[in-house]
Amino acid sequence: MLLTLALAIGSVALAHAPPPNQPPVIGTPLISPTSPSFSDVVTVSVNVTSARSTIKNVTITYTTDNWKSVNNTIVASYNATTTTATVRIPALAPGTHVEYYIVAFDNAGTSKLNNNNGSYFVYNVSTSTSLTSISTLTYILVAAGIATAIAAVAVMILKAPQKKAKQNKSSSIQDQNWTHNSP
Repeated sequence: MLLTLALAIGSVALAHAPPPNQPPVIGTPLISPTSPSFSDVVTVSVNVTSARSTIKNVTITYTTDNWKSVNNTIVASYNATTTTATVRIPALAPGTHVEYYIVAFDNAGTSKLNNNNGSYFVYNVSTSTSLTSISTLTYILVAAGIATAIAAVAVMILKAPQKKAKQNKSSSIQDQNWTHNSP
């Protein structure tokens, strides 16, 4: 009976254990910002786990010329607590089309490729200029114009001839003389 119980427990344990060569599991990556512009460094984050071992490293390989000649591979930083791999792709020129894939390696010697079923993960660098930056520039130019106009008026007032003050003095003396001579 003990032998039967030991065999039953052993087979249950074997039934629940993952296969010995099971590769890491790579989730769907997320990018931030979701619509990058030419000045944005793009952060790619992806969940990576391994049932048989710990993750050794995760790499992301990207291209900007449709895999013709430019392929860049970056080793991700990996947080074993959150099981998140993170890579920062540098800012790229406006209109650049970026394709990338992820490879994860575990300490059991297995690896896994996630290339989005051959379609690769993609994003495009925006070619449009931000409306916010155009509005800010407009406000700065309008403020500079107003400041210039105010400065010009102030200079004109300060440099205005002082003749009127001299005329007022002489006319007030004449007024006094007229007042004394009247009956």
